Amino acid sequence: MKILCALNPTAGSGTAPERWPRIQALFQSLGIAYDLLADPDIRLGRQVADHLEAKGVSAYEAVVGIGGDGTHSAVINALLDYRARHSNLLLPPYALIPLGTGNDIAKSFGIDSRDDFFADDLRRAVTAIVHGAEYLLDAGFTGKAWFVDALTIGLDSHVLREHNRRKRRMGRFPWLKRLIKGNVLYVLSMGTRFWKQDLVHADIRVDGRPWYSGPLLNLIINNTRVYGGEFVFFPNAYANDGLLDVILFTGHTDYLKKYLLSFRQQPSQIRRMADHLGKVSLITQGKSIEVALSRPERAQMDGEELPAAGHFAVTVIPHAIRLKIPAEPA
Repeated sequence: MKILCALNPTAGSGTAPERWPRIQALFQSLGIAYDLLADPDIRLGRQVADHLEAKGVSAYEAVVGIGGDGTHSAVINALLDYRARHSNLLLPPYALIPLGTGNDIAKSFGIDSRDDFFADDLRRAVTAIVHGAEYLLDAGFTGKAWFVDALTIGLDSHVLREHNRRKRRMGRFPWLKRLIKGNVLYVLSMGTRFWKQDLVHADIRVDGRPWYSGPLLNLIINNTRVYGGEFVFFPNAYANDGLLDVILFTGHTDYLKKYLLSFRQQPSQIRRMADHLGKVSLITQGKSIEVALSRPERAQMDGEELPAAGHFAVTVIPHAIRLKIPAEPA
């Protein structure tokens, strides 16, 4: 079996290259041959796009992203853009090996990045390339790019920006980078940003019909089930149902209540309570979502910062890509 691997060397706070030998060993044990893309000086999506133009997709039985949600988003965007330019070709299935911080997409399918005394998620992720089931994964489309996990407008996007700013500063102090990383850094970033975030007026249309008009603190347009690494706002949602899931936060208290009740380690009965907080209209599903804001607001897509804008429009692309997911139990 021949696959194309795209490894993000900065994933997992820069620990991805350290874990690559373990992945190599698993490939060898399963008889998987591979080409590896991992140039730290060239954007990963560009590496994938250029390589596919040179080699073609028929050279590979699967494409594998090794990193976090941003990595998978970059590789999947390269694949879907390639298909848009070569509509007569069938894309190979995509498999993910999660080495990021949040790993929303992987966790939504029961895979984590653990590889220790208690768990061996890396083995399950690699085994899925050969023995996994195919899942027809939806994607959101902004008109310019696709997202698999989520598009977020408002507070969470400011927190991501603060997180990235701190992460860049900490890069000058390797010992500090090792000490404070992952979710700890996100918590610190949230603490400095939370009460500074002002509300913005939003008019939102879902499937062409008015859905909400009023104050907005944060808006999540979700596709896969897990968000932010640890939260499930839509326990009954699926990423192959042809719908995007929308949750709106009207204020700081509303935000805190919904997040606390949606922590994915909570008992399911408690998590379901989050569905009934506030008005029912603050949670919905749809095929297209249009957001008009009273001022430009920051956004993020699959963990990558977007420029501030006053208007956002997204549509769902049903069954956009074939995803290989584990068929064996954890």
